[in-house]
Amino acid sequence: MSEEYRFQGREVAGPAYPLGLRRTALIRLLLLFAASIFFLALHYVFLWKLTNWLLALLLLVGTWVAILLRLHRYVPGWINFFLKDSAYGVINEDGIEYHSVLRSRFVPWSSVARIEYSPRNGHRIDVFKAGAFTFSRVQPIRFGSAPYNGNTVHEIEKILERQGDPEKLVTRDSVPEKFFHL
Repeated sequence: MSEEYRFQGREVAGPAYPLGLRRTALIRLLLLFAASIFFLALHYVFLWKLTNWLLALLLLVGTWVAILLRLHRYVPGWINFFLKDSAYGVINEDGIEYHSVLRSRFVPWSSVARIEYSPRNGHRIDVFKAGAFTFSRVQPIRFGSAPYNGNTVHEIEKILERQGDPEKLVTRDSVPEKFFHL
């Protein structure tokens, strides 16, 4: 697939190769949304049985605002857990243009520290961005299983070799994580 590729309604310069699946991202986002609505409705029904609807609604909003204010540090981690492997996009000679959660982003090849490819793990691709050293864990951009990820990795390898950075691509022959995949 070396022809021009359309991403998010616009042409991508040069030959582009797809990464990940948009369908996976949408399914995971819908699951997160449905689970959130379900828990809010369940909480509301429980509170409504104890009191009237207005007081139940006020208690519901107050409880969830208090929970989010108290646990705001952990919310992104839970969202990342639900949306794991949900990035999708394209690569070209300039870098990786991808869509994650609700935003489009671009990572030039110079900003990529390492790319891990796991063929036994559904052809998953993890892209680690370069950055200043911190004591926190680095969260990669995770592109989930797609039938064409193997071909895209070969193109990434060619691009990195042309740029003189072939050591950035690492292949992991790890055991599949069946528990965490849909």
